[in-house]
Amino acid sequence: MTATAKEALRALDAVAAERGLALERDVPLAPLTTLRVGGAADRLATPRTTDELRALVTLAADAGAPVFVLGKGSDVVVADAGIRGLVLRNRVDELAIDGQRIRGGSGAAMATIVKRATEAGLAGLEWAISIPGSLGGAVWANAGAHGGEMSQVLVSVEVLDARSGSVDELSPAACGYAYRESRFKHEPLVILGATIEAPGRDDPAAIAARVAEHQRVRRDTQPLADQNAGSVFRNPPGDHSGRLIEAAGLKGRRIGSARVSEKHANFLVTDRGGSAADVRSLGDHVRATVLARFGVELRYEIEFVGAWPEAQA
Repeated sequence: MTATAKEALRALDAVAAERGLALERDVPLAPLTTLRVGGAADRLATPRTTDELRALVTLAADAGAPVFVLGKGSDVVVADAGIRGLVLRNRVDELAIDGQRIRGGSGAAMATIVKRATEAGLAGLEWAISIPGSLGGAVWANAGAHGGEMSQVLVSVEVLDARSGSVDELSPAACGYAYRESRFKHEPLVILGATIEAPGRDDPAAIAARVAEHQRVRRDTQPLADQNAGSVFRNPPGDHSGRLIEAAGLKGRRIGSARVSEKHANFLVTDRGGSAADVRSLGDHVRATVLARFGVELRYEIEFVGAWPEAQA
């Protein structure tokens, strides 16, 4: 850890003590992610309300320490050296339904949102059952599945500017959405909550049947029994990353504790006690091989977070 990072931690601890905010120290993050690799958080807190989330983001800003918000732990690969500064394990999961609109805290699970929508007879969100993360993470990444994506159903998103502390409500047009892309990936905006709208209504039993079919397809085609972070690469225009990776003969390819799934080539899975470095090395090997074979440069969909070596950051 650099001297600057140590100074930021000391400031973080001092400001937290002044404000009566409890921070956990050196918390392993691997058990908090679906890939189960990576090191520890210097400091960790678990906000359960929007006010707590705002207070903790403000704490980090005032202390000059970096802050990282962790949702359900999918779609991320935490560096073996961990994450510097403050990690917030987001558990802001309140939900409210008003007509066809669902307002949720950014830590609410997408699976829970689909369940509540189904019970209320709200149709058109069934595809979201295949998003394993939180509402905030789904909005952040413009996540999608089965032909649907968040930009199609988002009404508004409440964000906190981590620099100024100001709160704003953004429309979908202001989110900079594209395929698996948004402005949130490039600006220090923390998602506090969001409102989405179900396109229609239907009998709950009919909705539940469609949800169950999406779940069946996911079970049949994805390595859910293995440690994975979800789809590793974005699909290139007019093609599928999984098809290219399989055509390159990479199914089952292993580097250390990581391997390309035999069930779906766009998934990297890890052994128990595996390393993030192996995942990164294997992912880079897959990209290089596909580029050499087919001239297609795959772009990562998963995010590599934390203290990676400078050459990989």
